[in-house]
Amino acid sequence: MGKILRELNGHSGSTIYLMEDDRLFVRKINNVERNYERMTALKQAGYPVPEIYSYDGKILDMQYIRGLDMKNYLIHNGASLLFNFLCDIIDALSDDFIESKDYNETYRNKLSWMNGTEGFNFTADELIRSLPRRLPRTMYHGDMTLENILYTDPSFCFIDPLTSEYDSYIFDIAKLRQDLECKWFIRNTDIKLDTKLQNLQDKLKKTYRGANVFDDNILILMLLRVYPYCNEKDKQFILNEANRLWK
Repeated sequence: MGKILRELNGHSGSTIYLMEDDRLFVRKINNVERNYERMTALKQAGYPVPEIYSYDGKILDMQYIRGLDMKNYLIHNGASLLFNFLCDIIDALSDDFIESKDYNETYRNKLSWMNGTEGFNFTADELIRSLPRRLPRTMYHGDMTLENILYTDPSFCFIDPLTSEYDSYIFDIAKLRQDLECKWFIRNTDIKLDTKLQNLQDKLKKTYRGANVFDDNILILMLLRVYPYCNEKDKQFILNEANRLWK
């Protein structure tokens, strides 16, 4: 069973605990099927994700990773190691091509909540028309933000992968830009990482010049992905960023 040490923060609607029996582990309760599916796929393909200890459909027990979150890592370190890690991951994900996929119906389904929503400088239809209809379906993380990367000396590890209809490395890069460009992961702090984040994004842009890879409209789409689940303060943050990026 294990003993609860403390509750951990999460944004997925799940309850998450740090647990202890003969070892420390993380227990995630409810809404865990998509985490289990994606973590299993990534682990089998050799990506750095936590070990799964047990899963019964509602409860997922997994390895507790002792690591440094990216806020604290970037405060005290340069971004070169992180850049190299991200390049290795993006290269591997993009190389694992499955098929060319039409995402138009996915966009329409995922943005249906926008009907009647005020404040945005664009409608759902206008955004959909601006998005690339076909993209490569590949191996992917599903929620590749800086919040879901830990530094575990001497390298990095992913946490909280998620099975998603946005199943392309291009959406992963856009989720990463949610933090690099929009600074979502430090929105409620006084931390200043502008130069490091901009330099990291600039280096990634120079490395990955393919069509649609750094499309601002895909970044808007990824911001809107979390909007329905946010409090009013965070909704305003997303609205401001989406309107800033819209051209």
